[in-house]
Amino acid sequence: MTTTLTTAPGRRARSTQRRTPRRGVAAIALAALSVGLLAGCGQGDEEEGNGRSDVEVAVNPTADASGLPVAERRFFSDDSPWNVRIDGARVDPRSDRMIDLATMRIGIVERPGQSAPVVQQRRIEEGLYINTERWTTPVVVGGEPTEVVCRQLQCGDGDDTVVLNVPTDVDPDPRYDGWFTIFDTSQDVAFDLWRARREADGSISYHFMRRWELDGPGYSPPQVVGARGSGLPLFAGLIRPGELEAGEINHALAISLPGPAQNYFVQPASSTDGNGATASVPEGARIRLRQDAVIDKPVDPITGKPVKLTRQQQRYADAIVAALRTYGAIVVDRARVPTLYAQRDVTAPMLGGNELQGLHIDDFEVITLGQRYKYPPEEVGDDGLVEGRLNDRERAAS
Repeated sequence: MTTTLTTAPGRRARSTQRRTPRRGVAAIALAALSVGLLAGCGQGDEEEGNGRSDVEVAVNPTADASGLPVAERRFFSDDSPWNVRIDGARVDPRSDRMIDLATMRIGIVERPGQSAPVVQQRRIEEGLYINTERWTTPVVVGGEPTEVVCRQLQCGDGDDTVVLNVPTDVDPDPRYDGWFTIFDTSQDVAFDLWRARREADGSISYHFMRRWELDGPGYSPPQVVGARGSGLPLFAGLIRPGELEAGEINHALAISLPGPAQNYFVQPASSTDGNGATASVPEGARIRLRQDAVIDKPVDPITGKPVKLTRQQQRYADAIVAALRTYGAIVVDRARVPTLYAQRDVTAPMLGGNELQGLHIDDFEVITLGQRYKYPPEEVGDDGLVEGRLNDRERAAS
């Protein structure tokens, strides 16, 4: 059956400045499939068959060892950063400064009458938002054998056309970078696509592919790019419907910040598209919700009025908060406001997106950072000049 998987001392006081109402980022309240439909299919929300045209694919909706839906199992190795708790980890001594800089969104502004665009900084005061449809990835499993074709000369892990099982009724959305994740449980791998789209002949084309081993570490070596600017998997850290229903999330979440550091990243990121101050929180950093954080009541971003959560929504929100305090979140990207990611097409009926808008960036702390890597890397050419390397994804976009 086709299924869409689709510390308290020294804490900096929060600003008393009135927070700017968040506008125009509300998730669309429609979903392609309901949680009930997923339950009827005997599967939670993510993986299943795929394969090349000459391989017989065995569709297995459960993990043999546990009997749980494959979609709701834990991905990656036990010692993966995605699966290691950080509630006892030390806070980086630069945490407060990094967090403060991460609220600064830097943009290029063009105004009538100006001879050139200007760089503008704006402090983001909006609360934490959860993407359920826009700027998040669908995860698909099973379906019809479908040609997956690269439109570029440089394609990452996908230079050759492959045939993967993909549902015919779930498509990448080119408006949001065409993010798309296809699972193949026969090989225990996942494929992340960037700038993917469904073609008229039913095939799926894309600009870049990254292949992930589902029992691997969940990240790449430094300087390896992926479908995300940080090089991290699109599907890692997603909030999934089965774990919301269970009220327990046992992995780190993926988070984006308004101003992650430019030119530097830490592992598990392997590259960066950060555009903030270089001393800001780098992509790949692990951040944790402070134990003394007071979660304000969420406020509707349009009306400015308090949001009334149902008992079930509050239960979902509590599960997310618990995960942020124990496993924390890994900075995977940049966004207009601090953002978590829920699996597309299957979480919109459960989450409105604003359940945790009472949380803000200064409610978090940065865990001690590892080695910082410069990005893009620099090389000395034959002429003795230092040059930045053009990576596969940048070639695909050129």
